Amino acid sequence: MSLLGGWGQGEDEEEEVVWQLARVLKTRAWLVGGRDDAVIEAVYRHRSALRRVLAAVGCVLVVEPDLVRVYNPAPPLSAQLPAGDCPKGVWFWLTVSALESLPVKVRLGQVAAAARAAAAEIELPVTQSRAELAALAAGLRRLCACGVLEELEGRVEALLEGEGDPPVLLRVHHTRLLHVLPRGVAVDEWGQWAIDPAEDPAGWLAGLARPADAGVRVCAMLADQAVVHACDLGEDELQWLSDKVATDGAAVARSFGLALEHRLEGAALVMPQETYDEQVMGPVRFPGRSRSSAGTVRHAALLLIDVLSAQGERGGTGAPGPGWCGAPKSWVVGRLGEMAGRHAWWSKDLRSDLSRLAEDVRQVLEPEADLLRVVGGYEDWWWLSPAGARWTVLPEEQPVPGARVKEAGR
Repeated sequence: MSLLGGWGQGEDEEEEVVWQLARVLKTRAWLVGGRDDAVIEAVYRHRSALRRVLAAVGCVLVVEPDLVRVYNPAPPLSAQLPAGDCPKGVWFWLTVSALESLPVKVRLGQVAAAARAAAAEIELPVTQSRAELAALAAGLRRLCACGVLEELEGRVEALLEGEGDPPVLLRVHHTRLLHVLPRGVAVDEWGQWAIDPAEDPAGWLAGLARPADAGVRVCAMLADQAVVHACDLGEDELQWLSDKVATDGAAVARSFGLALEHRLEGAALVMPQETYDEQVMGPVRFPGRSRSSAGTVRHAALLLIDVLSAQGERGGTGAPGPGWCGAPKSWVVGRLGEMAGRHAWWSKDLRSDLSRLAEDVRQVLEPEADLLRVVGGYEDWWWLSPAGARWTVLPEEQPVPGARVKEAGR
């Protein structure tokens, strides 16, 4: 039970097992037979309690003899779509569409050829470039992680070596393909998706079913995000945050073995130090708290948090909400230049290209951790969330404080 750490160390052994399992299921939406048998058995024994816990954050739990699948709720409508097409996503779905017609045991080259044939059908150029191979391999790796594909001989990364038919044998679990598709998609009278996600991705996302209850929607965001900002919520969600988060939200937090923190600017779930297990709470580890655990970009992001918190303009007409600290991008680049001059160990390439460093820092703070909002205008303004004050650079010898904000994982 390496996924679950110690068992039976709390006052209520069963309650502790349930919240440990709930954490695992929120992090790993797929558990498959042959790889996760012990955890699947535990989920089966506690499935009724787990369904109640997960339903409170908008999730649906499916338990089958050799598969456990958690369907997470659709993201909030305010969630921004990434600019342009995501190659990894495109090739993932092309591969999924091709697997249905392939035999149970299939060579990697056959899978790649079928995915390319599917690309040709939608008139997507096939270049077999290094970037395209990497996107295709990433989709295959994700399908292996979900248990839809199983590597019998070799590894899917062999595709990157450029061979047309590398010596890799895969097993296709066809019955699991249905679990790849999202739930709650609007369909037309013929049972087809009413909106083509390739033609209108924003409309497709907007059409996904979301929890009707405002409290469930907010709790779903609390479970999935490092922090929920009040400025992102609708009127009914804000009302729930004001009236019920202290009671109902805290109860949901306890069901995951967490604690709730809430202030005027929003709320977050916090993991007490005594229950912390870095293997369970998410794949994204940000931020590193010292030089040894943060590269150039993440160290620069932490230092920028300190500087913006201390010197940035608070509030203002462009701020997303109360307590946000902002500064123009040119000011940000200037501060990063000063930092680069003080930290000779930073990447030489990034120290000599501050605009690139600024964009890399933005990628860490904005989409990964949701601690930054950039507002366009005559000049872009960078606004730091009040929650950014929870992170700072610590000396190597200083211990980490006793509570950690739950790390962001997507």
